[in-house]
Amino acid sequence: MKHPEATLIILLMAAFALAASAQGEDATQPVATVNTHTITHATLLQGCLARFGPQVLENMIVAEAIEQAAVKAHVTVSTEELVQRYLSAKRDIEMRAPVTGMNFNTWLHVNDLTPEFYSQNIYMTLLLEKMVAPLVNITDQQVAKYYQANRDKLMQPEKVNVAHICVSSEAKAEEIRADILAGRIAFADAAKAHSIDPYTKDNAGEWGHIVAGNDPFQQAAFELTKDGEISPVFQSKMGYHIVKRLGRNPAQVPPFEDIQETLKQNLERARFAQLTQQRKADILQAAQIERLLDTFGRYPVTTGQPQLQAPPTQPGENP
Repeated sequence: MKHPEATLIILLMAAFALAASAQGEDATQPVATVNTHTITHATLLQGCLARFGPQVLENMIVAEAIEQAAVKAHVTVSTEELVQRYLSAKRDIEMRAPVTGMNFNTWLHVNDLTPEFYSQNIYMTLLLEKMVAPLVNITDQQVAKYYQANRDKLMQPEKVNVAHICVSSEAKAEEIRADILAGRIAFADAAKAHSIDPYTKDNAGEWGHIVAGNDPFQQAAFELTKDGEISPVFQSKMGYHIVKRLGRNPAQVPPFEDIQETLKQNLERARFAQLTQQRKADILQAAQIERLLDTFGRYPVTTGQPQLQAPPTQPGENP
């Protein structure tokens, strides 16, 4: 679900509701003026409801239903668990930044998410996962059966293992590369001293295995023909890179022992996803939900002739 302002609007609605209940005259408190016209707290709340009300209300209904079910199931999520899952997701996204060009903040923006709303989604997912956890029991026999039945799908393409150094200046990258080739500094030391990639610089610049592709990072990695070879400087969305080849894995079906644990984790994740979606649906189906708001704006849609006709939408405008 993509509702980037949901958390903000929830807070606004709560703040206005509390203010109105505590002190009725706050509803008329001005928040802005346009020429001689005053926009009040009440008008602002009305605008928030008109624009985001349906989405926010549904999000709150789902969250309330899940939290009530979690209480009945004696399930809780600690702050530490939430932070750990959040940081793990962030790290996975940041690690792909040299290829995707998106750090975590950019990824949130592209997916129309705020950190707060993303945290809320993780929290609800963790509650659901804990409720269905007793049903997720993937055995070693199931993993072995899956391996034998899906050998063709498990074929892994050729991969190269690389380390990289990324800096923001082409001239700086060329200087570093020259120093490495001349033996004035080791690749690992150069990565630690100069790389702007926080997830690889302290690990000798090691990126890991990468498959072939059209991205500049992938192309540069696969142009290296032997282990230890250093690439020319090239540019990606992240910056200017130097890549060192550490090793190569040919295309193959990995031995079962090498991927048994990974396969088990993948099967568990798939089972969790299936069961959490079903549990969420069951919770909402069992909940007694009554939606009491007839309209979210000043101009409710009716079957009759509308009293107010909106001006025609201009190109590039949102209706």
